[in-house]
Amino acid sequence: MIREYIYFIKEYLKLAEIKTRYILINILSAFFYKGFEICLPLAASGIIKYLTLGNDKMAYFYLGVLIVIYLLYNLSLYINYKIYGYNMDYCYDGLTKRVLNKLSSVDHSFNRVMSKGRIINTINSDIINIGDMNDRISEVIIGLLQIIAVLIIVAFYNIYLSLLLIVFAYFYITIQNNADRKVNLYHNKVVVQDDKYSNLLTQIVSGLQEIKTFNMLSKLKNKLNIIQRKFTKEYSAKRFYVTVRDNDVNVVVYVFRSILYTILIYLMLNGDLGINVLVLIVSYHETLGTYINELMDSTESIRETNTSVTRINDILNYRSNDLVYGSLKADDIYGAIHMKNVSLTLNNKQILKNINLKIDHNKVVAIVGEAGSGKTMIFNLLLRLYQPTRGRITLDNVDIYDFSREFYTRNVGVVNQKPFIFNMSIRKNLDFVDTNIKNQIEACKRAGIHEFIESLPNGYHTKLRENGSNISGGQKQMISIARTILTDCEILLLDDITTALDPDTAKLVPRLIKDLKKDHTIILTTKKPDLMREADQIVVLDQGKIVAVGTHRELIKSNEIYQVLQSRKSPSRIGVFDHD
Repeated sequence: MIREYIYFIKEYLKLAEIKTRYILINILSAFFYKGFEICLPLAASGIIKYLTLGNDKMAYFYLGVLIVIYLLYNLSLYINYKIYGYNMDYCYDGLTKRVLNKLSSVDHSFNRVMSKGRIINTINSDIINIGDMNDRISEVIIGLLQIIAVLIIVAFYNIYLSLLLIVFAYFYITIQNNADRKVNLYHNKVVVQDDKYSNLLTQIVSGLQEIKTFNMLSKLKNKLNIIQRKFTKEYSAKRFYVTVRDNDVNVVVYVFRSILYTILIYLMLNGDLGINVLVLIVSYHETLGTYINELMDSTESIRETNTSVTRINDILNYRSNDLVYGSLKADDIYGAIHMKNVSLTLNNKQILKNINLKIDHNKVVAIVGEAGSGKTMIFNLLLRLYQPTRGRITLDNVDIYDFSREFYTRNVGVVNQKPFIFNMSIRKNLDFVDTNIKNQIEACKRAGIHEFIESLPNGYHTKLRENGSNISGGQKQMISIARTILTDCEILLLDDITTALDPDTAKLVPRLIKDLKKDHTIILTTKKPDLMREADQIVVLDQGKIVAVGTHRELIKSNEIYQVLQSRKSPSRIGVFDHD
């Protein structure tokens, strides 16, 4: 048992990186206020003893001692609470930053092994649980010392009664600890189901419009009910052992209390025990039960918090697919991309095969192909979400992995087909990139969204609902484009941006691309035939291979796949697919 908790504590201390002075002050303040708490029955016993002897001076003396102990007890408790607050702030702030920094650096595979529901629960609950751990450690250490101190004090008056209390403490702790192990076992299972429930609920909320459109709600409710039933089953098992730990164990208390009181009555009747000692031992027996309960509460919390420690470590210790970034920062980016013999294999499946592609600066290159041909995977490689299994990608003749993360992301921007907008004003959404309002307005003018924003009652200060649900998909897309323009990136990746646009807005995209071409290298994927025709160069993919490269005029005559793509008036499929 002790070895188990030592392991838990070590894991916590490695994770939380708590300042040593916080731990020491926490333990010392707990030591003093718990120590003064132990002294209270002694002072009360002294008052009773001298009152029965008629010695009023000594009775008042012990009363004064009692008052001083109360004052010191409350002072120590105040210090303990204050340091607890400091520790919680430090732990919560530090861990939150570390988790968020990690989440910003993981590779594209992370969401396959870690659900959104679990990530949200980790940030919302697990990090807060960690903040309590320091307090629990001090309570366990001091709780053990309290129990030992009580047994020593009782032994000073009667060794046999002390041995009885030792037997009581052993049985009480053993039963509670075994029940607590079971509680923790089922607690972990409950947390797993809670993660699944939160993850599915998050998806339902995010896709509510589509769910209503396709009448999927009843099936999703069934899935939620299945998870809920599993949750209830595990939670019921957990509650059973909670009842054993917190309620049934009281049988041990009642049995030993009956034995203790029988012995005390016998000793009192035979004149072997004074009233003051009787009060002292009864008080310490009650106190011992309280101390053991507090100790078990603390060990229970440590065991449960270890689950949170493990969950946070699962995120922090996640190893990306050996993606290593350099520290290079160039003075100026020309914007030429070269993919040399690039292949990509994921989960034993080859996604891209021997891709050779040169993209010059200030050019518009369209990557087209049937669904699943590998278009989005090329974007993922350019965004450094994956590393090629074979081959090399360069930017201005420098391997893209030699650039620092900050520099590369500042120079390679992306606009996704489903852009994310924060539940803030339009201006605050743009502030994340550039706080200069003149630059924001200029970017919005280039994106063709400025006039719409100005027509809103609060203009740029209009607050957008969650993920921009109070504006159209096309307007949200254009705000996202304006936000990307603000980054001053040299290379712009446009991932099928016309998917969410209405016909009138979509007509503006060719003009926008021509304008952006003046100071950007533009690489786009699209299903729109008219947008393909605007590209300086068109790359046709088929099953992960480049099968043709050329202009619209060249490919419409020579390539059958391109001819089929040009003949379609609507996209073959809508949505995001990993290998598209």
